Amino acid sequence: MPRDSFTPYNGQSLVLPSEGNVICCGFLTHCMLVLIEDFPAQNGGAPINQIVDTLGDDAAIIAITLARWDVPVTLLSNPLGDDYYGSRVSKQLKTSGLEASLSVVQGISTPIEVGVVDSTGSRTYFQQRDSEAVESIPAPGDSQLSDARMLYVDWYDGAKILETMERAQAYEVPVFLNLESRYSDAPNLADLLRFTTVCQVSIDEPDASGDPFTIGQDLLDVGIGTALVTMGARGCAVVQGSQRFQIRPPDVRVIDGYGAGASFSAGMIYGFQAGWPLEHCARFATALAGISCGIAGQALVTFDAVEKIAEGLTTERAAKRPSWGMPRTDTS
Repeated sequence: MPRDSFTPYNGQSLVLPSEGNVICCGFLTHCMLVLIEDFPAQNGGAPINQIVDTLGDDAAIIAITLARWDVPVTLLSNPLGDDYYGSRVSKQLKTSGLEASLSVVQGISTPIEVGVVDSTGSRTYFQQRDSEAVESIPAPGDSQLSDARMLYVDWYDGAKILETMERAQAYEVPVFLNLESRYSDAPNLADLLRFTTVCQVSIDEPDASGDPFTIGQDLLDVGIGTALVTMGARGCAVVQGSQRFQIRPPDVRVIDGYGAGASFSAGMIYGFQAGWPLEHCARFATALAGISCGIAGQALVTFDAVEKIAEGLTTERAAKRPSWGMPRTDTS
């Protein structure tokens, strides 16, 4: 049943239920990262510097990151095939300490993804994603939702997640939606947004641009509680209630930008479940995302290392709806 006295906001940050698991619901693949110096022209080639075994999509990366820091988490994903790639994914999940009860089904193939990352950290990916695999992602059961602290979902898993989000709202479980660069398509995503508590978008993707604070305010205007705008080398912008600020990222040599957005999401969710103020959450998330860009594959970093970098980051506070070209900010 819904929590009778649960209030999601206290004026300073998002407040999660005091107990329960974070549910990460999304597509699961084996992923091979290929690191090169420069992406070749069509019909060309390039030497491989490194190959890294990892997994995707974002829900799995977030679940693994939280599990490594002892946050109770449940991963709900499509079944794995009884094949080589399925065994690789199972091994990675087990090594991470994440207890995921995923089905292994004979006769199906584990989805795979190949990500090519160049020396700038930019990525180009190729992924097997068929409708049957997406449709096989299980919805959380009543017992899981009644004991959940937050639900994480990705927009690209399609209509499959809509029912899950609606049921989470009925149980008063805050919903974290990764919307990526689809913020300009908000009218067509109205069904998703009406069940969303926290929305993360990116303007560090091809064909994505705009004033991050205006984007954040537009999301709040349609009912989102907290808007997070990631901007790559410019850090992130956060809009919640009267709070509007930007966190500048750490200075790192970018090796692999794959999964940086998921690392940011994991950092925010960690802070939310720890009961931190919003700025502390955003500093921690920005530090974790920055660190992850300097490591090929999953970022195996300690909590203390992330906190140390987070403490040194710069916050710039913005007035309501500032001009991004000429922001009115106070630096702290």
